Amino acid sequence: MKTTVETIDAVRVKLTVEVDPAVVRKAHDTAARHLAQQVNLPGFRKGKAPRKLLEQRLGAGAVAQHALEDNLDDWYRAAIDEAEIVPVASPELDIETFTEKEGMTFVAEVEVRPEIDLPDHTGLQLSHPEWGVSDDEVDAKLDEQRERFAEVDEVERAAGTGDYVTMDLAVFVDGEEIETAHVEDALYEVGSQGVTAKLDDELEGVEAGAEFTYTDNLPDEYPEHGGEEADFQVTVHDVRAKSLPALDDDFAATASEFDTLDEYRADIRRNLERQKVSEARHQARGDLLQAFLTPIDVELPPAMITSEVDDQRHQVSHQAEQYGMTFEDMLAAQEIEEEAWEEEVTTQARASVKARLVLDTLAEKLEVDIDPDDVNQEIFRHAMQMGMQPQEVAQMIQDQGSLPALIGDVARRKALDAIVDAAVLEGAPDDETLVRLGIIPDPDAPAPGAVTEADAAAAAVAPMDDGGAEDEAGHDAVDADADDADGSEEE
Repeated sequence: MKTTVETIDAVRVKLTVEVDPAVVRKAHDTAARHLAQQVNLPGFRKGKAPRKLLEQRLGAGAVAQHALEDNLDDWYRAAIDEAEIVPVASPELDIETFTEKEGMTFVAEVEVRPEIDLPDHTGLQLSHPEWGVSDDEVDAKLDEQRERFAEVDEVERAAGTGDYVTMDLAVFVDGEEIETAHVEDALYEVGSQGVTAKLDDELEGVEAGAEFTYTDNLPDEYPEHGGEEADFQVTVHDVRAKSLPALDDDFAATASEFDTLDEYRADIRRNLERQKVSEARHQARGDLLQAFLTPIDVELPPAMITSEVDDQRHQVSHQAEQYGMTFEDMLAAQEIEEEAWEEEVTTQARASVKARLVLDTLAEKLEVDIDPDDVNQEIFRHAMQMGMQPQEVAQMIQDQGSLPALIGDVARRKALDAIVDAAVLEGAPDDETLVRLGIIPDPDAPAPGAVTEADAAAAAVAPMDDGGAEDEAGHDAVDADADDADGSEEE
C-alpha cells in the first residue's frame, strides 16, 4: 500500500492511497466466502458454492461491495498510521478505483491535529487568589448555625420584619378561588416575599386575630395564572418572634462535637480555610492555564468545534426532555435567543478545544507517564462528580469503549500539573498550611501501616498472644487506616 500526503491547510490534509491488486483480489475472495455462508445454491453445501455461480446469483457488485465494506476502514487506518497523522474527525472518502485487476485508489480528506509551537511551560508568575478567612466570615458561619437552632415563640405585639405569623391564605382570580394556593395555619416570615411583596407590607404592624384582603398580581412564574391580578384573603392567628441561642459553650456542645465555643470556632475557621484554599487552588490552575494559552496561536479544526457545540446542544436537549420540554422551550424559559446561545457556546467550545490541543501537545512533549493509579483516580473523580460508585463508572467506560478518552483526560491533567508545579504563585499557602488543612499529605508522617519508633518500643514490651484473632484484627485495623488515608487524599 502506498500513501501520498498533501497538506491543504494547517488542520486539513488529503491522503491518496493506493492498494495493490493482489490485496484487493484477496479481499474479494474473502468477501465471496462470507457471502457463500449466507446463500443456499442448489447442489452445493452452504459456503461451498463457487464464486462464479455466487456472482451470477447475487451480481458481481455484491461481492465488491462486501469486500469494500469489510476492508476500507482497515486500509484507511493503515494509511493514517503510515502518514503519521492524528485525525480529529471522520474523513471525507472518494473511491476512484476498486477492481481486482487495477487494485484500489481512494482519496481521504480529513481534519488533523495542528502542529503547535509551544513556549516554555515553566516559570509562569501570577498572584495566587485570596484564600484567607476573616473573623467576620467565621462569625457569619456561626450565625448561620445559630439560625438552625433558633426558637420561634408567640409574642403579644404587632408583627414586624423578621417576625413570623401563623396565617390562613386564600387567593381568588375573577372571583374564583385557586384551590392549589389555599393554605391554613402556615408559618410565614414577614419580609421574605414568599407570596407577593405586597403581603409583607400588609403584615407590617398587624396583631393576632387580624383579617384583611388586598389585591396584587401573582408572580409571572405562577402556574396557569402567572402575572394575573388576584385578590388575597388573609387571617392572622398569632405573631411569633425568633430568638437565637446565646453564643457560648452550651451552644457549641449542642451544635457540634466540641465542648467549648473556642474549639467550635477554630473548627469552623479550619473548614472555611480548607474550602477557600481548595477553591483558590482550583482557580489558580485555571489562571495559569489561561496565562500559558494566551500567547499560543492555534488553528482550530472546525470539526472539533462543531462536535463540542453538538455535545452541549445534546445536553440541553436531554435536560429539556426530563421536564417534558424541547430544546427551544428550554432556551425560551431562560429568555435566551437560540442565536445568542449558539454564539456563546461556540466561543466556549473554541476555548475548550484550544486548551485540549495545547495540553495534548505538552503531554506528548513531556512524555508524561500514566499508570493504573492515575486511571483509577480519574475514575474516582468522575464518580464523585456524577454521584455514582467508581465500579459503575468503570463498567460504563468499558461498555462505551471510552478508556482512550479517559486516558487523554489524565494526560492533560498531568500536563497542567507540570505547568502549576513549575509556576511561581505569589501569596500561595505554604506546604505547612496545606498539610494542616489536610489538602496534601504530611511528608513526615509514616505511611499507612508503617511501624514508627514508638510502635517498635511498645511492641518490645507488649506480651505475646497465642491466638490469631487479635493479630487478624490488628491487620484489619491497619487496612482500615490505609483506606481512610486514601479517602482523605481524594478529598
